[in-house]
Amino acid sequence: MKNCIVILVSILIVSMVGCQTKSNVMKPEEVVSFLQEKLITAKDGEVIELPEGTFQFTKPLSLDKLNNVTLKGQGKDKTIISFKGQTEGAEGLKISACNHLTLEGFSMYDTKGDIIKAQECKDLTINSVKIGWTGGADSSNGSYALYPVTCENVMIENCEVFGASDAGIYVGQSKNIIVRNNYVHENVAGIEIENSTNAEVYKNKAENNTGGICIFDLPNIPVKYGMNIRVFDNEVINNNHSNFAPLGNSVAMIPAGTGAFILSSDKVEFFNNKFTNHNTVGTAVISYLFLGTPITDSLYDPFYNSISIHDNVYTNASKNPDVSKQMGGLMAQMFGANIPEIVIDGIYNPANIDISSGKLGGDKAVSIKNNGNAQLVNLDAGQGFKNLLVDAKQFDKAIIVISTDPSWYKEKAVK
Repeated sequence: MKNCIVILVSILIVSMVGCQTKSNVMKPEEVVSFLQEKLITAKDGEVIELPEGTFQFTKPLSLDKLNNVTLKGQGKDKTIISFKGQTEGAEGLKISACNHLTLEGFSMYDTKGDIIKAQECKDLTINSVKIGWTGGADSSNGSYALYPVTCENVMIENCEVFGASDAGIYVGQSKNIIVRNNYVHENVAGIEIENSTNAEVYKNKAENNTGGICIFDLPNIPVKYGMNIRVFDNEVINNNHSNFAPLGNSVAMIPAGTGAFILSSDKVEFFNNKFTNHNTVGTAVISYLFLGTPITDSLYDPFYNSISIHDNVYTNASKNPDVSKQMGGLMAQMFGANIPEIVIDGIYNPANIDISSGKLGGDKAVSIKNNGNAQLVNLDAGQGFKNLLVDAKQFDKAIIVISTDPSWYKEKAVK
């Protein structure tokens, strides 16, 4: 009898443990329902943790007006959220007016539109996520993979992003930004900072995009006059992918084979970057007027000012320029396959020109120096290309200091 009791108790314990284990393991469809409900009912201060596995969603997720919330997976190759076959909406995760929000440790793929879009957020951290479109580069892919816009204090780090038909990592109309240690590939623009202030873009690898790193200021956008942007210690490699942006997108004009593109921006510094094997141009500095597109925004400044490009390394550039785009065709017409690594269009705001030199003067000047053996051409497009000049030292006298020191990331930013 005693032995029978021991055996019966053992069976009951095993059964209880088995039931407990079973109750703690959610099926994939249960995870989908759990996350959709949890994000709707989330409270301030919550950590929402997702298990390992692949989970199929058919409609967007959203977070709205929350504080101190973390959405956390088990790792970017372990927790996978797929929107392939999405039947409702366009975004993957739409975030609005959240403060101190962290997203980390998961992958999110194949939305109809943008994958993660955040608006009006403060203190947003996106860390160790993998985001993209698994069917390869296609104009039907969403425009943006990671898309913070009108945000403040944005940190994007240790992410992998691919397949965006506009920009893989895009931060627009925002201030206080760090984009670091990311791998961006097979997008039209790998990283794009647009109409934003106080940004540091460093230690990223941009490879096989159409354009590696783009700093834009564009018209007809509510937030204007972006400035104070430093881009340094990046590897910008083989960005020769064909441009698959839908016609009408701002990045549709970027020629394949562009390492970096600075458009109508102020106070921008590129230094200590490695630009390798770009078929059209290593770095281009262009006024919006160069594009020939009519400007209907009366408050827009189409000129660039205070540009510093120094101590970068350029190798194996300009072998097969993309003549399908205006800039690439013009470069090919002028230089064949020997386009200088650095191109500046020479279109300046007349009010900022130093009369004695014919260049931008004072704190509006352009400084380009110490870029190894890289050649530099000033197209003088502002004067109808009359005084086109190839000379690596023509902008080496000016001293431009770009400062980015917002207090929120003093402890995180490179000194």
